[in-house]
Amino acid sequence: MNEEIDEYDIYHQDFTTASEWEIFIARIEEIIKEWRLSKSSLSKLSGGYTKKWIGKSEEIQFQGNKYILSYHMLETVKSAEETVETKNNSILVDLHNGIWESTTKFMDDLDGSPFPVSSWYGLKRYLMLYSSLPLVDGNLIKLVMSSANIAFANTDCGVPFFVKIREHWQPTYLGFYEDTEHKVSFDTIHLKRISNQCSHLSGLVSLFKSKIASPVALDAVVVSTKFSYELKDVDAFAWRKTTQSNEFLSIEGFDVRKLLELPFGSEKNPIQSVLLNTIWPKFRECAIVDSSTFSEYDPLMAPTWTITLKMRENFNCQLSETISKIMDLLDNTNLLMDTLGLSKSLGLVNPLHKITEAPITISKLVKAAMGQSKHMSDFKGPISDDLLMPLLYYIFPDAVDDNTFNYPEQLEVEFKQDGGQKLCSYVKTSPEGGLVWRVSVTAARLLDAGGLPYLAHLWYEFCQEL
Repeated sequence: MNEEIDEYDIYHQDFTTASEWEIFIARIEEIIKEWRLSKSSLSKLSGGYTKKWIGKSEEIQFQGNKYILSYHMLETVKSAEETVETKNNSILVDLHNGIWESTTKFMDDLDGSPFPVSSWYGLKRYLMLYSSLPLVDGNLIKLVMSSANIAFANTDCGVPFFVKIREHWQPTYLGFYEDTEHKVSFDTIHLKRISNQCSHLSGLVSLFKSKIASPVALDAVVVSTKFSYELKDVDAFAWRKTTQSNEFLSIEGFDVRKLLELPFGSEKNPIQSVLLNTIWPKFRECAIVDSSTFSEYDPLMAPTWTITLKMRENFNCQLSETISKIMDLLDNTNLLMDTLGLSKSLGLVNPLHKITEAPITISKLVKAAMGQSKHMSDFKGPISDDLLMPLLYYIFPDAVDDNTFNYPEQLEVEFKQDGGQKLCSYVKTSPEGGLVWRVSVTAARLLDAGGLPYLAHLWYEFCQEL
């Protein structure tokens, strides 16, 4: 007799409930579809690019940890992006060309992207999965990578996919891209010390071929090599500052060339580091011998040299300081008479008192005018007459018979409109050698050399001449 079995004692495995891992994969697929990154709907990029990176991101929870999936793309120029069906061929060709282009810029300054993979592999767009906690456990790294691979295949994604691993301070990433015929792996490794096999080209090529593990003989590997030499201690070299002399202020003689020499150059060395690159682009492995015992690499014989100067973030320039002094005058509320000390000497401390004083007679007004003109004629400013008169004759060359500083016969304004972008199109300018140009240069030099009193004196005399 069969024993009766209580149906409530039977354990049921519910396979219809999605696990946390499946939810993680489904969330990645959902985001990729929402961003329209599949090969069939991916926008085709053509034309030029700006240097600005645009991106978007979404948060994903997995095993109590927060992951951020972000999409980064170089901004294209207007009307350069077309939403058409993109062939797998074109995507792979773009990746291949970007890798070769990046060989000349590898490990140089970053291109503004949030992650360095774009600079390393010459990518214009990519996906990045970033964990809030460091991914150091090997099993967890394999689990996250397998999730990314499954989501990539299910959505037929057309953008390289990267995962940030190891500590946050380590620039270590694992990435991939694949289609129906090819698969590209973007792998990085962080080594404390370099093994002997990785210290020369022959060892690197053999290591590369062993990773492919092809059952048939492989063709010659195409290699690009770059040697970099960086000079960081630039402050050890003497920096010759171009100092501007104030010889035009001397009364021995007026030299226009000294007056027109505006201060130019940096106060200190503006260069932070210098990077020299010697590059051998795209050659077969058999073209150059480089082993543990012999090397044909000679940086002096490299076909391509590049040099990169890294400038300091903040450094003072003499011309900028001169222009800043002129611009600061916009906020200066001091009166011209107060700067020259003419208010008290002309009795202008309370000018309304003269009007309200009663009775006002014609004789008092005449005497006041005669006294004011007397004071005006006796005024002596900070600029001596031996220097002031040549300055005024330079600004107003028509006042003298000497034709040394005459105005140009034809005044022309130079417009920077030949290039694709107008330079300083909204900045007011004046012809070189004209009245406004001469007054501006003279005012800037006097303000830089003698301060506000010198400029005030020049402007006072300029208004008197007008």
